[in-house]
Amino acid sequence: MASFAGFSFRLGLKLFLTQRHLITRPMRFPYQTIISVFILFGLVSCTPIPDAEYKTATPVPETVSPPPIMFSKLRIDIPVGTQIGTLNDSSVAGLSLFAVPADRRMLQRGIDNKELARVFNDVMEGQGYDVVRHLDLTFDEEIENELLRTEYRISGKIIDAKTNIMNEGRPIIGDSVGIGSGGYRGELYVKIEWSVFDALQRKTIYKTVTEGRGKHPDANPDGLILIMNAAFEMAVHNLGADEDFYDLFARGIQPPNWRSNKSDQRPLKYEADEVVELDIKPLSTTPFFQQTTKAQASAVLVQGGAGHGSGFFITKDGHIITNQHVIGNAQRVRIVTSGQQDELVAQVLRVDHQRDVALLKLENPPNNLSPVVQPMRLDWPKVGEDIYALGAPKSVRLQDTVSRGIVSAHRPQYKQIGTRQDFIQGDVPIHGGNSGGPLFDAYGNVVGISVLGLYMHEGKRSSDLNLFIPIEDALKKLQINY
Repeated sequence: MASFAGFSFRLGLKLFLTQRHLITRPMRFPYQTIISVFILFGLVSCTPIPDAEYKTATPVPETVSPPPIMFSKLRIDIPVGTQIGTLNDSSVAGLSLFAVPADRRMLQRGIDNKELARVFNDVMEGQGYDVVRHLDLTFDEEIENELLRTEYRISGKIIDAKTNIMNEGRPIIGDSVGIGSGGYRGELYVKIEWSVFDALQRKTIYKTVTEGRGKHPDANPDGLILIMNAAFEMAVHNLGADEDFYDLFARGIQPPNWRSNKSDQRPLKYEADEVVELDIKPLSTTPFFQQTTKAQASAVLVQGGAGHGSGFFITKDGHIITNQHVIGNAQRVRIVTSGQQDELVAQVLRVDHQRDVALLKLENPPNNLSPVVQPMRLDWPKVGEDIYALGAPKSVRLQDTVSRGIVSAHRPQYKQIGTRQDFIQGDVPIHGGNSGGPLFDAYGNVVGISVLGLYMHEGKRSSDLNLFIPIEDALKKLQINY
């Protein structure tokens, strides 16, 4: 009946003008008007809505620890100008009714990604998946830690849709328009292509398509969002019921198009209490500027589900030290070696939240990787000594940046973020992204770990009042033998 849309519009407009004229006069209902209204109701355009149903989903067993997933966004991938259905518009309580084609713009008006994230979280958690729920948190620190747990991000794009939507106006009361809410009601079918992005490997590793159908029977100003949420809810449920999706997250079995080197099973590779022994090297006496390349090779870029920091090798077996706040609550993180030569995955072995340090270990280091380990100086460098910080300040593209300064002060039991800890204070410039990176003395010996930069109030300009964790304290807190 879509071919009647234009005719319905013209007839509805004419009838609307006639009725507007009637409103200004005593209410009369000529039989021609009544007949016209009934004819017009018969010309409302309808679009067939494809069937979609809930698939049978297998709940993830409580004994399984699936990797953390996070909904990213939903977008539309339907060609511009494609008609997906009909908008039946009633501007005044059904007395002026006409139909117009609906296209992707109507879908876009129904997409509220924050609301869709809530739907995604509720459905997936209901099926037993581990969902990153940052929307439920209040404090920035909690949100950041929760986001850093993310190992997989999931996004969708609508590749097909069919809809019938009614836009209802406000009812007439006496000689004037009433205060009724009006709004949208109707139903929607969507076909969504899902992409699963491995945040550690930095690539899409699985795609699948599910369908959803939803309706909202009552007119509501937010009706388009409610209708979209209902169809999206079924599509998300069917994603959780997808066999390969379930196998990946509940059983650790690689989907058919998986192209990573990760192990076939989800369980962690290393025991958290494994013994870590350091091979203590004699202190270096070579000036730092003569071994800058070697020092850079000892440092790495550390990336969790969001954001980045720095770290450095402490053993030839691939053990790495960084800050706890760099990894948040993640169990695995992405490691990029100096010069972006290798992109690897490391397991988080253990952390100390108060001291803000974490110990990592590469899961599957390539045979040709030979981690560079710099000597460690366990005593504090003296005030006035030259020091060098290494890391990736501000941007991952600035990896391997070296900064120089001096030791400004020793700060034993300095209170910062609610606890008293020992810090080396220096004026060597560091910024977000330097966190977890090594601090060297004038001869390339590791003396500390970058952890905190203090800022001026105006525009957060660096004050060069920066704090570093003494390396010996970090080794003790992480139970590393030396």
